[in-house]
Amino acid sequence: MARDIVWITLESVRQDHTSLGEYDRDTTPFLRTLSARPDSAAFTNCFSHDIWTRSSSASILTGLAPSAHRTWSEDARLSRDVPTLPEALRDAGYRTACVSPNPQLSDVTGLARGFDHFHYLGKRTLLREAGVVTMARYLAGLNRHSAGYTRDTPKHSIGYLNAALARRHVDTAVDEGQPLFLYVHLGDSHHPYYPPKPYQHRFADGFELSVDEALDVSMDMSADLHGHIARGVPFADDEWNAIHAMYDAGVCHVDETTRRIIDYAETRLDDPIVVVTSDHGELLGERGLLAHMIAVNDAVSHVPLVVAGVSGLSGWHDGVVQHADAMRTVLSEAGVDADVPVGLDLRDERREFAVTQRGGDRAAGKLAKISEHDPGFDASQYHVGNLTSLRTPEYRYSQSDSGVELFELPDETYDLHEERPAVRDDLAARCESWLAEFGAPRSRREERSEFDESMSAHLRDLGYL
Repeated sequence: MARDIVWITLESVRQDHTSLGEYDRDTTPFLRTLSARPDSAAFTNCFSHDIWTRSSSASILTGLAPSAHRTWSEDARLSRDVPTLPEALRDAGYRTACVSPNPQLSDVTGLARGFDHFHYLGKRTLLREAGVVTMARYLAGLNRHSAGYTRDTPKHSIGYLNAALARRHVDTAVDEGQPLFLYVHLGDSHHPYYPPKPYQHRFADGFELSVDEALDVSMDMSADLHGHIARGVPFADDEWNAIHAMYDAGVCHVDETTRRIIDYAETRLDDPIVVVTSDHGELLGERGLLAHMIAVNDAVSHVPLVVAGVSGLSGWHDGVVQHADAMRTVLSEAGVDADVPVGLDLRDERREFAVTQRGGDRAAGKLAKISEHDPGFDASQYHVGNLTSLRTPEYRYSQSDSGVELFELPDETYDLHEERPAVRDDLAARCESWLAEFGAPRSRREERSEFDESMSAHLRDLGYL
């Protein structure tokens, strides 16, 4: 009998701010509990395929590298020539459903393909997607589920609606006797780091600002990302403490939403396979940057990954892994025959290095916006063009049109490529070999995404435009 699959992707959650490492805040108690179950595996060295939602999600849902699916620029749409894994699951008899609050993961970007039921939760679509009763309950509980009764939409959290729609698909799959592939993207940990009211005081002890002041700092940071970067991210210590506390509180909130979804799914479904991860990490001042743009380092690529319900995986694993590995393993366990080109089966294969890529066009656009705030901004400190970065347990090697970098981890500030030529040349050769095997475009068709004004406004709220 086919196994149900529940995959939850948390937005912008970096591994070192979760309870799966040595962080001093218990931000993800459910993820910690899930990882400790006898049928679970926690992977402490998982790295995303790209550093932003559209491209990272495309790699999860196609099993391809960003340079292969090419959905890695601001206007790119996944080509119809590129098969998706939800299509393979649908063809195998699965009910395929996705809930996304981020326009980057939507029909406009081509990433809804293969989902029989796709819910984009935007301002204009909430009522239609959630339904009158669920929306009424959400609005009545805004002081519990969100920021209270404010019209400032970036402050609001909609995890309650994500969970309600997820439960609905679990119920329908059970009632219809159909195996379920449920993919839920939880966006409430995305900046501006404005957690729901019950979470705003969660980590407020120990810093100088009031909670209201901390929230104002977080909102200001998000509203002027490029300007703050141009000015050298000039936050005082108390402001950085506030930003970290609000970010951590948002992570805690999506962890609790994850718990509600998985608890319900495991109550109704028969032994589902569960995956919880993040699409990418988050820059909190590293390399003079914020959010998830331009740089490729551990802050923005090192993400949590927990897989439950797959035989032969239990325990903690410190080997290097990627999202496509989890997808290939899950599909194999579920008996679904699908090609996951860049993925390895976690049960019997070990990865020598992870590869994170970053498109050059998007990076150039971000640097141009930063330079608008300060024409003297030194953009030369960042890579130009498409970037491919290999991450081994010991090193990070990156190459682009502007040259190469080599860092000995955990330090990612001192470039060693001239001092360690043997290591550099070895990793460069591995990089070229990988690009030859996995990096070439899978389609010659180029498609463009066109967002309507409502989606564009949503993207502006999220800092993409």
